[in-house]
Amino acid sequence: MSKPIAELLHRRSDLSTFLVHLTRTIDAANPRSNLLSILAHQTLEARSVLGMGHALAQQDEAFAQTQRVVCSTETPLEHVWMMCEEIENRALQFAPYGLALTKTWARRKGVNPVWYVDITVGHSWLTRPINELLELAARGRATRWDAEAQDAQPLPAAQSQAARLAPFVEQMGNPSGTRKEFWWEREWRHVGDLFFQWWDIVTVFAPEADHDQFQADLAAAKAALGHSVNMEWLHFLDPRWGLERMIASLARVASGNIGPFPA
Repeated sequence: MSKPIAELLHRRSDLSTFLVHLTRTIDAANPRSNLLSILAHQTLEARSVLGMGHALAQQDEAFAQTQRVVCSTETPLEHVWMMCEEIENRALQFAPYGLALTKTWARRKGVNPVWYVDITVGHSWLTRPINELLELAARGRATRWDAEAQDAQPLPAAQSQAARLAPFVEQMGNPSGTRKEFWWEREWRHVGDLFFQWWDIVTVFAPEADHDQFQADLAAAKAALGHSVNMEWLHFLDPRWGLERMIASLARVASGNIGPFPA
């Protein structure tokens, strides 16, 4: 008897139900304070210009505004620890502070997986049509088909098809001796700020030793904005915990009963 694909996929441990957003140091703000701000304002701000339109964004501010994204990863929860490691040739260092939302919620909000295209010498054919679209946009030659007029109408770069595609395309490979391989991050992106409600949060990530203080600081940050908050809505995990420890915490197992040995 055949089964629904959704039922079967729930048994795939390599496919996560969740998207995870981790914080890092930005300007003078450290990862912890950035996460406090995100939770207090219930907003993930789109600050970074990413994707294949990066070069054009440096020349055209209107285009740049269409390339600012919020990033997350579909790494399964038990492997989020790896995203916090110091990794060779990795430009951005993420900290064990962040939050998880469901992938279905994110899809309803327009969050989309990144498409990784190979730029290894001899394999550049996937990037060429995208680069050509970007070049046309930069030269003011992007168009949109007008069905009523039965003609193509010119578009500024910020309104071009390339502007919509570029934030979701990244490169992988080794074109000139420097390897760029981040497809394993399994990144998803949202163009523009991403707003969420308190109950949309699946879990908050923070080091275990900081859970109590972080909750107190979060309550104070919400109070400063004139908002009361019920911490019982939130689950706190340490991304460096193993899967069993995470399950026990999410199930609200008493701390004295967690682990193989009695407390």
